[in-house]
Amino acid sequence: MSTENPPGNDADRGSLFTDLPWLRRTLVFGLLGPLLGVFELLAYEAVLGGLGYLLSVIMGVVFVFGLLASIVTGIMDGRLSSILPVAWRAPLAALSGALLAVGPPAVLLGPMPLNSSIAVGVVGALNMAVCSLLSHDSGRGRPS
Repeated sequence: MSTENPPGNDADRGSLFTDLPWLRRTLVFGLLGPLLGVFELLAYEAVLGGLGYLLSVIMGVVFVFGLLASIVTGIMDGRLSSILPVAWRAPLAALSGALLAVGPPAVLLGPMPLNSSIAVGVVGALNMAVCSLLSHDSGRGRPS
């Protein structure tokens, strides 16, 4: 048996998430991003109320537009992950999330009131920054 390539034990093997960082980024941005938006809408309903029977329709719209913003921001974050450190990528992801959370609904559904668009932008920015931080690959070959 050659000593150049010793058999690896379980401690030397990585997990699926450490071996495939694109999979972690896809799952975090594709699932967590839109679900965070829906949970924030449910928290708003629980604290302030006022949505009533329209809640399920609004949750569907929030999930679809959140999924759109998450996919675009996830692709951008993945491409920037090899050239920028996470300290620069997270604010860029937050900016992208805010713009994508406010822009497409305003184009498709009409302009929103200022206080609503600010709230939606802040939620989109927060969600995408969290997703960018959670999907960060802390491996040796990436900028930190």
